[in-house]
Amino acid sequence: MKKKFQTAILILFCLLLAPQTSSALEATFTPAPDKDTGSTDGPLPLSQNQRQQLHQLDQQIAQSPNPTETLQRVAEANDMDASELGDLLMRNRRDLQMAMGGGVGRGGGGSSVGNSIPRAILRLFSTFLLVIMKAMGAHPRSSALVVLVLLSTLYVMISAPRSGIVLSGGSGILSSGFTTVLCPPTEYISKYLQSDKFDRLEQSVPLLEGRKKRKKAWENVFLSQEELEEDETPKDGVHIMKLNKQQKKDISLAIMAKKTVPFEVLLPSEEELELLHEREKQVKEHRPTIEDDDELMQLVEERAWEDSVELAFQSAESIVAARRFSEFISDSNSSPDSIKFVARGDEREKAALVMKSMGDWKRYGIQPLKVVEEEKSQDTSSVVYYTLQGGHFDGQLKVAVEKDIEDKSHPRITVIVSLLIPKGGRKIGTKLASQMVSMLAESITTSTMTVARQTCSRKLQSTIYRDKAKSRAILKRHIAFETMQKMEEMAADRRRRWQRKNVGSGGSYRPTGCRPPEGGPRYGF
Repeated sequence: MKKKFQTAILILFCLLLAPQTSSALEATFTPAPDKDTGSTDGPLPLSQNQRQQLHQLDQQIAQSPNPTETLQRVAEANDMDASELGDLLMRNRRDLQMAMGGGVGRGGGGSSVGNSIPRAILRLFSTFLLVIMKAMGAHPRSSALVVLVLLSTLYVMISAPRSGIVLSGGSGILSSGFTTVLCPPTEYISKYLQSDKFDRLEQSVPLLEGRKKRKKAWENVFLSQEELEEDETPKDGVHIMKLNKQQKKDISLAIMAKKTVPFEVLLPSEEELELLHEREKQVKEHRPTIEDDDELMQLVEERAWEDSVELAFQSAESIVAARRFSEFISDSNSSPDSIKFVARGDEREKAALVMKSMGDWKRYGIQPLKVVEEEKSQDTSSVVYYTLQGGHFDGQLKVAVEKDIEDKSHPRITVIVSLLIPKGGRKIGTKLASQMVSMLAESITTSTMTVARQTCSRKLQSTIYRDKAKSRAILKRHIAFETMQKMEEMAADRRRRWQRKNVGSGGSYRPTGCRPPEGGPRYGF
């Protein structure tokens, strides 16, 4: 009997999922009469499991698009009349309702617990597994492929938001280095930088003889500022250095990207210059060398230039110190996550460079880096990274910000990102290296201007707030002074009127007009 009920439920599920034209129902069910009376009325002599199956069958019929037609088909499949099957389901529903104390709803509906969302999802999942098991039994070869696809899909759904689907954890025979299919999240890169695996990585730059000589050659590879001015190449942009014979013995690739910081946008407007001019006029007596307004205005403009240059350089220094090298990637040919730079550690000495098309199969490659030198002076701020094992190339990555104020009429702040690959080290394509240094330089410049504008806005808001606070304080002092003056005038007028009314009274004037009570204090209150 139990097997027959299971078969009937399975056929009902298939009927609900199949088109309306299907009419194949195969189920057998024979109502069991009472052994004493021979009647089919009264409680059903079934087990609790069979009663639950009948209840599920009742629910499925009630929830079908056409309950009457579904009931007719199930009854025909079990060689029963539709009315008999309906009475059977009704009696089973009534018995369960009595047994559960009214927990089963009327009209074939279940209780609120039975029809809850978790129960519905569980029933759907069990039905799906049951159909898959039946299909696997009928087609074992194709079912294995389906299971493999389902497992692969599940792995992708779990790994994609966590790690970006790792293809390779390091360099090897079939891999050039650490590679992921999608752009790895920042949290995953941060955990990688703080792991023991990263701490065990060694420097990947080849340690050949003559290291001091090579270091000197590296320092002389990139053109100086004077050579760039004499050359016909543009000041801003990507420069692939031409190496001489001596340098080619030690250097495989030297490339540099330059970007000038447009600090001119930080200069105050004409209204702000006029405001500064008026303020300088107020302290003109402290500047005996300034005689006319033109000279004073020129002094204000020069100071504005100096402040803008210093503000832009300080902003660039903060960007280099915070290692914010990839906040703004605006290359039109790349997606926003085509390159990512993540730095961690106590002094942010650990870093990882993530770039699209650098890994295997043109996917995202992860290059571990480590700080080996950091310089900060009055006119320069720079940090130098050396590559570590497990990445895709060997060499040095340098990020520097330089301030040139020798020509006061044309001061300049330049962001320089350079990449140098030694002889014998792993090398990436020149096009990919050019995109790397160019996007990093562009992003650092944009971050610098963003921080500088934020600083200007805060200063402006602070100035406005101070001016408003000063004006409010002056207004309050004026109001307090006028109020006190009016009170003194009123008191004097009251004294004159009292004296006119009390001539020769011999009393004493009190401003409040109150007199002390008898036996009270000496003075009025």
